Order: sequence, then structure tokens, then C-alpha cells
Amino acid sequence: MKQYTVRVPATSANLGPGFDCLGIAFKLYNWFTFTWENSDQPVSYEEQIKWLATRTVGQMPMLESYVQYCRLFEVDLPIPTNVICIKGDVPIAKGLGSSATCYVAGASAAQWIASQLYTEQEISSKYNTHDVDPFSKDAVLAIAAEIERHPDNLSPAVFGGLQLATIVNPEGLPEVMTRRLTVSQDVNFIISLPGFSLQTKKARGILPQEISRDDAIFNLRSLGYLIQGMADADHDLLCFGLQDRLHQPYRAELIPNFYEILEIGKESGAAGSVLSGAGPGILTVSCKSKSDSEEIKERIQAALGTRWQVQILEVDYQGLSGCEGQHVFD
Repeated sequence: MKQYTVRVPATSANLGPGFDCLGIAFKLYNWFTFTWENSDQPVSYEEQIKWLATRTVGQMPMLESYVQYCRLFEVDLPIPTNVICIKGDVPIAKGLGSSATCYVAGASAAQWIASQLYTEQEISSKYNTHDVDPFSKDAVLAIAAEIERHPDNLSPAVFGGLQLATIVNPEGLPEVMTRRLTVSQDVNFIISLPGFSLQTKKARGILPQEISRDDAIFNLRSLGYLIQGMADADHDLLCFGLQDRLHQPYRAELIPNFYEILEIGKESGAAGSVLSGAGPGILTVSCKSKSDSEEIKERIQAALGTRWQVQILEVDYQGLSGCEGQHVFD
């Protein structure tokens, strides 16, 4: 029997004007353990597909990306006997990338068990379409992006930090171009999570198919301010940089008192607040000291009441990690 545990951080995507291209990872994690009773008995992709059809809905995201590894790298892998989330701190459907943690975990588990059975040369010799190291984080990202095509969620989950990402090869195996951007240590993040959830599909479905030139220019300008403001911990730049016209105005109607909630952060001294992912969580950004940011958090909590959970989050710079066995690890 073999076991492997994967830890994947929460992510906040669509940051302000960074719709579908900018996301950040936080020290809030999900741990998944994969178990193989017959790790020395790999089966074909076709057999994997038959087995996948019998799995539960809760296991499907992890196992779908596991099976995708078999298809894309043309390798036989053993079927996992069990897959469980042994510790889940990333809330579901709250805008912190819970689905991304599942897809990344499944691809990582497939990669690990493949490394127990094959050398890199053995896999690469079968896989001639793209020049991707089958045991790299780039491979995990590509496989996860094949299923959930939101690189702004997936890239920080895999690599950590603030990531600017896009899919540059939408045909076949996605090639995801990513760049880690600088976040000053003086920038602090506060997440506010309501008691209700919001499905990404619903939040995406409300968006318009076309936008005006003015709105496009507004967001391009804001994105530049945001990136520089993050690097310099510049309060004024962040005040402009956290503004958006592409998705927040439309999703606002799905979140009661949305704009009043955004104002609470600014009135408390923060640079501003934005939707986390597709919502309904709201991320507040502050350049104040840690003690001041703690006070901002308390003010937001007092204003929102007990139906919201408010906490300070630290940036995760490691991204995806894993180890043999079943246990929670730092």
C-alpha cells in the first residue's frame, strides 16, 4: 500500500481589475490523501475512465485530473483505492479557489505515483506532442488548466505568491504562461466570508458578452496601478488599482449590500476591497501596520456582524506541496 498527501493553498483570483488573469495564494490549505492498495498494478486510461464513472461527486474533481494525467502523458497508473480530504480549511463556493485545490491535488497525486513507476525518460518518450517535464509543477498546472480553465486560480495554487497568468495555447494541452509579481511585506490582506455561498457558474453567467472601450481602458489603467501598488505598498496607487468595471458591477447584484460592504474597509483605513474570486467573499487590502490591520479587521467584523467571518490572511509563497504518507504537515 502507498499513500501520498497533497497540500494546496487557497487562492483569491480576479483581483480587482485582474479578471481571469491575476490571483494570489494564501496560507489557508486543503490536505488530500490518496491511497493505492495495488500500487504495482497500473491500468490503462480506458480502464481509468470506466472506474471514474463509478466515483462519488465529492471525489470527482480530484480524480478527474488524476485520470487526465494518464491521458495526456499516455501512461498507465494504478487506480486509487481511496481519496479523502483529511483537513479542509478552504471554504467551498466562497471565492477562495476550493475547486482549484481539488484539481491541483489530483494532478499532483498522479504525478507522484507515476514517479514511483516510471523515469522521466520513459514518460517523455511516449509523450511527443509537447515538451513538458512530466514531474514538474508546470505539468500539474497544465493538467489542472485542461479541466478548470482559470489560470488566475490555478497558478498561485501551484506556485504560490501573486501570479499573473494566461493560457497561451488553448488547443490541446494548455500552455500556461505565469509570472510571479512582487508583493511588499507591508501589504496586508483581510478576507470577509459570509454565511452564504455562490457558485462560480452562476457568478460567471451574469457577466456581459461585450464591454465598452471606456471600461476596458479603465481596467487596463487600474491593473497597472494595482501591480505597482502591491510592489511598493503604495496606499494611493492601491486605492485606484483595486477598482474594476469588468465583473464586480454585475456580480454586485448577487451579494446583498455589496457596495456598502466595500466601503466598510475603506472607512476603516484600508486601501480598498474587492471580490475574492467570483465571490461572495470580499478581500480587503491594507498598507497599514499589522496592528493597524488587526484593528481594521475588527472594525469590519463589527460592521458586518456575526453572519460574516473576518480574518487576516498571510501570503503563501510555496504553493503546492506533498509528502508520502497520510498526515497534515506545515
